[in-house]
Amino acid sequence: MNPDHARFAEWDSAYVLGALSPAERREYEEHLESCELCRRSVAELTPIPGLLARLTPERAAVLLEEPAGALPAPRPELLVAVRREGRRRRLRRMRLGLVAAAAAVVVVLTAILVPLALVRPAADAQTVAFDAVTDVPVSAIATLTQVGWGTRIELDCSYGDAGRSTAPEGGWPYALYVVDRDGNSSEVSSWRANPGKTARLEAGTSLGLEEIASLEVRALGSGDVLLVGDPD
Repeated sequence: MNPDHARFAEWDSAYVLGALSPAERREYEEHLESCELCRRSVAELTPIPGLLARLTPERAAVLLEEPAGALPAPRPELLVAVRREGRRRRLRRMRLGLVAAAAAVVVVLTAILVPLALVRPAADAQTVAFDAVTDVPVSAIATLTQVGWGTRIELDCSYGDAGRSTAPEGGWPYALYVVDRDGNSSEVSSWRANPGKTARLEAGTSLGLEEIASLEVRALGSGDVLLVGDPD
């Protein structure tokens, strides 16, 4: 067993639901590289976001009205992650009661879905070129690789020589966002861009390759979208 497993054992639900901060996400993904138990746990929980999106309010109401014991209790750490996600407005379209009911359904369905997720072969790496949205002299290219817990993202972002005289100390703060096919976006990494420099970074998302609609490089603070990359 990985010696750090005890520390990260309850991070899986928060990771899958996107409730970790960017720094926590990077730390947990580094741990996933060497911990088979956590990778397996993330794989088991990967269907949760899609199942939550498919659950209608009517079905959720029925589930909440069913007598106690009719459904298996959801994992406590999953409910904690859902509540935290709600506070951060990542699940703004769902009431907390709806999410709790959906979590109970997930406990039942994962017993069927997990074996399929575990045996699904990894997809080949996919290269994504970004198109500029503004006249800022920045360019980027990303490599997306399907892994057991979602998608690994490797990004090279270069800033041209222009703007040396106006660059703030430490460079301009940028962030990489992943946008799913429902239009929801989440920050997966951040860095500082400097004139004449190329930033190389690694990030990840619990979304599968087929669930990613686009990648965006945004300016932190203003939130302006600078670059957009669309997977094939």
